[in-house]
Amino acid sequence: MNDSQLVKQFTFWRYRTIQSLEATTEEQADRLPEGFTNTVRWNLGHILVTAEFALERFTEMENNLPVFYTSLFKAGTRPDEWTETPPLLSEMKHHLLEQNTRMNELKGQLSDPLQSEFSIGSYLKLETIGELLLFLMNHENLHLGTISGIKRAQGIKELWKKETV
Repeated sequence: MNDSQLVKQFTFWRYRTIQSLEATTEEQADRLPEGFTNTVRWNLGHILVTAEFALERFTEMENNLPVFYTSLFKAGTRPDEWTETPPLLSEMKHHLLEQNTRMNELKGQLSDPLQSEFSIGSYLKLETIGELLLFLMNHENLHLGTISGIKRAQGIKELWKKETV
């Protein structure tokens, strides 16, 4: 698989995330069905924060998110513990699109080594920017599945907007 193909797949899944966001109201984004620990808004923000952290730490890109996003959406946080107002879905969509544009700038660099070591336990060690992009794509899909589950638990029929981004 070449750089162009991998970036196209990342973009496809990012647009799917945005289509899910577009099919969600502000009220639905904060509703927490029984059996879930986080909301649609939290999952969207977590996708952003995780990718931004990885881009800043392992590539030469700078963090482009407002500082307060990390305190709301990093791993281990929960909406019921928030002390500040979370961003609107429209703001999150803007950041998702902007982040995707920057991911596309990595085309041609996917074989480059990461700036620092990335390992999760003894079973996963990432070495290249391309491996990082694959990891982020899988992480996003995991949370996109959670978003779909939350929406289904709310009785929402339209999981994604059908238009293209």
